[in-house]
Amino acid sequence: MERKRIKGPHLVLVIGLAFAIVTALSGIASAVFQQHDDSPVTREVFGGIPSSLKIAFYVMTSILLVYGAVLFGQRVKNWTRGKPDDRRTTKKNVKRRLGDFRAGVYMQTLLRDPAAGIMHSLIYFSFLVLLAVTTILEINHQVPEAWKFLNGNVYMAYSFIGDLAGLCLFVGVMWAIIRRYVQRPYRIRIKSKPEHAVILGVFLAITVTGFGTEAWRIAETGMPSFERWSFVGWPLAKLIENSSNLAGGHQVWWILHVLSFFAFLVILPVTMLRHMFTSPLNMYLKDRERPKGAMKPMPNLMETELESFGASTIEDFTWKQLLDLDACTMCGRCTSVCPAHATGKSLDPREIVLKSGEVMAATGTPQVSPPLGVVADITISANS
Repeated sequence: MERKRIKGPHLVLVIGLAFAIVTALSGIASAVFQQHDDSPVTREVFGGIPSSLKIAFYVMTSILLVYGAVLFGQRVKNWTRGKPDDRRTTKKNVKRRLGDFRAGVYMQTLLRDPAAGIMHSLIYFSFLVLLAVTTILEINHQVPEAWKFLNGNVYMAYSFIGDLAGLCLFVGVMWAIIRRYVQRPYRIRIKSKPEHAVILGVFLAITVTGFGTEAWRIAETGMPSFERWSFVGWPLAKLIENSSNLAGGHQVWWILHVLSFFAFLVILPVTMLRHMFTSPLNMYLKDRERPKGAMKPMPNLMETELESFGASTIEDFTWKQLLDLDACTMCGRCTSVCPAHATGKSLDPREIVLKSGEVMAATGTPQVSPPLGVVADITISANS
């Protein structure tokens, strides 16, 4: 009897629900047990934040995690419209696939372009560090008092790392803004979309409000000397330490920071930010059996009974090829090295990928957001 395998969309939903449940339970546990750390060198989690705002934070975060899982699940369901393609992980290919996945996560191909590679690394890795910093803070918030570890020298090192990651993220985002809207390289200039501005704006808001929240928190708690390790937040706090309403200012900046985080969760599944997940997955599943760029053999055109060749509908692609469409980041490297495009011909590989992705998104059940907006210059109908 063949064992039933969990389907991709269901797996995504289960993962999202699991994260949402853990988040909700974390909020409940912190309210019920109220574990405190009496160390003189630490910080109070949610210090100065009313209980109503804390409840709203945990509730909205849980809801948005489910929201993201549902939308990601719909995208995965869209991929299943494609033809079968055996990409199973086996003992023979697992080592290679893990290496490919690591290359995707480390952005090794992107680093071939130093400017783009370093800029993306500043954003991507800094964001991951900040995510880890927040997760560690929440774990420390939940454990019993005897187990708490974010105090003393550990807390000071933690503060330094958090500020360093935040500063690197700020530099990376500003670099991206300058590169896209000031320097404007050709392959970026010809395909900048409104969602690029939204994404960069959200990241910038997360960074600025994060430092603002930290500065007002430090000032509100009386400028404790150990907070000097927050080398960005401390000098900012010095500028406002004599303000008349430090508690109110802290709450305002905290709300703005949380709203920025919520905005990130909202746009994550519906913009190109999803390539944080799809690109490493695409690298993990890539085919190494055929040489790069090699075409699959065609049947004898004089003898075959096939009525069409290649792909005329979305269902003619394999599920992996549909994943490839969603994994496109619109970087334009394929077009920039295309000989036909370089000689002024109308062929544009990036446009082909984007339009195919647009058709896939528009014909899905339910419809999902296209990989990156709509290419108005290409007028292929959605049901073609």
